[in-house]
Formats: sequence, structure tokens, C-alpha cells
Amino acid sequence: MSISRSQRCPVIRVSIDFVAALTLALTICVVPFASAQTAPVQPTTNQPNPVERSERTSLAAEADILSFFIGGYSGIVNLSLRNGFQVAFGSGRYDHPSFLVEGDPNFELAQWKATSTSVQIFRMGYRFKGPMRNGPALAGILFNQHLRLRSEPLNGQTRFRQIGVGVSGGYYVHVGRHFYVYPTGAFTRNAVYSGETSIRGTNFEVSKYEPNASVHVGWEWGMSPN
Repeated sequence: MSISRSQRCPVIRVSIDFVAALTLALTICVVPFASAQTAPVQPTTNQPNPVERSERTSLAAEADILSFFIGGYSGIVNLSLRNGFQVAFGSGRYDHPSFLVEGDPNFELAQWKATSTSVQIFRMGYRFKGPMRNGPALAGILFNQHLRLRSEPLNGQTRFRQIGVGVSGGYYVHVGRHFYVYPTGAFTRNAVYSGETSIRGTNFEVSKYEPNASVHVGWEWGMSPN
């Protein structure tokens, strides 16, 4: 979910601050509970060492929960290796909240309504504590987005495709062994590579650089090493 144009619109600045504060508050509230849930158990002769067990490869099903509140959906497959290397791929769609487009110079005239009809996201990076553990993560991110832009005052619509590349980071917080919350943020460089960004001569300005923030949730399965 994008939170762009903050430099041009106070409403958006407030929205970005709200998302950041919500993410921080969620992390602070969940961390103590997650720590209690994931406290190491002393190994016995019949149990594997919990440190070794937590370092195995994992596969997770993940979703951006914010997309479900704005007319969309999200699905991500996330593979984490024992050495901390991580790769994830996902897809989804969502309607852009009004505050994301109100900062456009032509918004008063066009009253833009934007929808990401299809989004594909690829990220590759590193989990500092490894799979099945709480801890920070850092990754490179690449996304491809198909957008539909509509304007009732201009009585028209247009479609265009946008690609972005950048960096993302977040913090895994497990609640129990398998379920996790992953507050995450990103900063990307964007470019339109297909389609038109204007309707009847009125242009919609696409941000060249864009911050993003969201909260992911997932269910992680550990896979025993060979």
C-alpha cells in the first residue's frame, strides 16, 4: 500500500504519521507477548535442541492485511533459508484511498479515483535472526503495478503500468511458533513504462520516489534440514 505525495499535501503527511504510529504501536504491544510465547524450552534427551530447530528452513504464507480493508486482497509466498537468505513473491489488488491522490496538482479538477487492478511484488533479502525467529529483515524489492485511473468530472478513464525498485525493511514478531506479524516499510524509485497518465489532456502526476508502509501477517512452517 503506497503512502506517497507527503511532501505536497498536509493531509497525506498526517496519514503517513498515523500509519507509522499504528505500526510502531502494534509492534510494541505484540513483542512482549511474542517473547513469552516463544521462550526457549530446555532440551531433553527426547527433544531436538530448540536453537538448532529454530534455524531450519521455513516456508510461509503471508498477506498484506491493509489491502483487505481497501477493497482488495494480497497473497505472498515467503521462503527463508537456514543462513538467513530470504525470497518472497506475491500478488494482489487494492483501491487507492482518497488521501493517496489528493496531493495531485489536478485533483480538484479531476477528482481522481485510482485502483491497482494487479500488483506483483518480488523481494529478496536477509533475516538477521534466521527463519522461525523474531528479528529484523532487510531486502531489495521490485514491483510491477497495473493502475486504472478514473475521473467523473472529466467523464473518462485511463490505464497505465508502473514499475518500482527499492529497499524494504521490517521486523518479524511471532505470536506462538507459527503465526507472525511483520510491520514493514519501503522506499522505491518508480517509472511508468506503458499506457497514459492523463484523461482528456489533464495529467495525473506519478511520484518518482515513493515511501510505502504496511503490516503483513503470515503463517510459517519449519522444514527440517537434510
